[in-house]
Order: sequence, then structure tokens, then C-alpha cells
Amino acid sequence: MNKIVIAGCGAMGGAILSGCLAKGLWRREEVFLKESTAASAEKKAAAYGVSWTEDGREAADADAVILAVKPNVIPSAARALAAFAPKGTVISIAAAVTLGELASYFPEGTRIVRVMPNTPVSVGAGFTAIAGGSCASEEDVRKAEAIFGALGRTAAVTERQLDELGALSGAGPGYAFVIIDALADAGVNIGLPRAVAIKAAAQTLFGAAKMALETGTHPAALRDQVTSPGGTTIAGIQMMERRGLRAALIDGVEACMKKSDAMAKKG
Repeated sequence: MNKIVIAGCGAMGGAILSGCLAKGLWRREEVFLKESTAASAEKKAAAYGVSWTEDGREAADADAVILAVKPNVIPSAARALAAFAPKGTVISIAAAVTLGELASYFPEGTRIVRVMPNTPVSVGAGFTAIAGGSCASEEDVRKAEAIFGALGRTAAVTERQLDELGALSGAGPGYAFVIIDALADAGVNIGLPRAVAIKAAAQTLFGAAKMALETGTHPAALRDQVTSPGGTTIAGIQMMERRGLRAALIDGVEACMKKSDAMAKKG
């Protein structure tokens, strides 16, 4: 890539920048940061060893312009960059800001891609849903896949599926942390030191997820591999099923989706 402009270098913007630099996808001299103030942009650029821009004029000929700001900041940030009529791909990470709304801020024909990364992108193990706008080409989507593929795994989907994945993978780390915490509590309850229980619970979920991803085997088949007839694991699973673990997870994702839809309608 030739020139990259990142509007907003907070937790997610910083994770994107760090990951792409670490993977060699971007060179430091290619990247320009834009913040709400010149002082903030200069300070963050110095921390990452990249350049900064006061008004965002570098967006005009940038290969990619990344809107890594919160949804409520999108209107002002987008309009500021739209003034320079970006010719490259505009990529937004803002949740609940639709492709249609994003397009309304930019000149007609702007190639816009919406993405939904989750917080594990900060450790290179994220999942990012990607949806291209009406003017975006397959190349624009592939560009987003290359960027976020440096931070984990990606999936090109429809915009509706992107919102649905927000309720699954976007909010998913929150669900996973609750599960890890509950398993750690269980470990403490049966006699383990808390630090050991947390490490064991987290690594176990990480390892199980890695097996599912790398083998491509259905989770139910992997579960069967560790449940001997009449054994201890199936006894534990049976009790969890009785307590409604599976139903609770399904209902939780559904509740998250309903809340997301309700918030979008209000917006």
C-alpha cells in the first residue's frame, strides 16, 4: 500500500496500526494519523514513529482511509476527510453506522467498506466481518481483508450479516470473559488457587478454539473426542446442559441482536 490515513488512533485504531506495522503490511513513512487536535495527532504519531496530518488533506490520494473513531464522531470526522474527496478505499470500523449513512458524508462514488472487528485484534487474534458498499469493488474488500487479516481472521459478508456478527463475534469476547471467569470460580470452588484457575480456564478456551479453527472439525465432533462413555467429562456436560448453558448462550446472542436493532432504529 502507498499512503494510509487513520482518523482516530485510540485502542482499536492503535491496534490496527501496530498490527499492520508488525506484519510489514505498512511502512511507517506511509502512515498519517489524524486526531481531533494537532497536538494529539503529533503526540500519537511520535509514539508510533509515523507521520501526522492536521486537516487530513493526505486522504485525497491515500490508498486507504480508515475511520477508527466512535460512532458519535463519525459525522464530523467523515465530513472533514470528505472535503478532500478521497480516491482510495474508505474503511469504517464504527459500529451501527450503516454504509448508507457513511455514503451520505462523502462525494458520490466514494468506495466505502464497513468492517466490524472485535477487541482481540489487539493481540492479533481478532475476527473481523467486512461488507462493501455499493461503489466498493472486490479489490476494495480484499484490501480490507488484507488489513484486518494481519490482526486475525476475516469474513466478507453482507451488511446485515455484519450486524449479526456484531452480536456474535463483536460482543463475543464479553461472553467469553464471563465463561472464563465462571470456570475459574469453579476451579477455586474445587480447591485451585485463583491465578492457576484463571490461567487454566483461559488457555483451555484458547486451545479448544484453536483446535476448532485449525482442524475444521465440527465442535460437536471435537466434544465427542473428549467424552468417554460413562466418564467424567460427559457428567460435567450433562449438568451444564441441565442448568441451561446452551440455551443461555443462544438467548444471550439473540438478546444482543435485538438490542442492536432497537438502537439502530432509534438512531
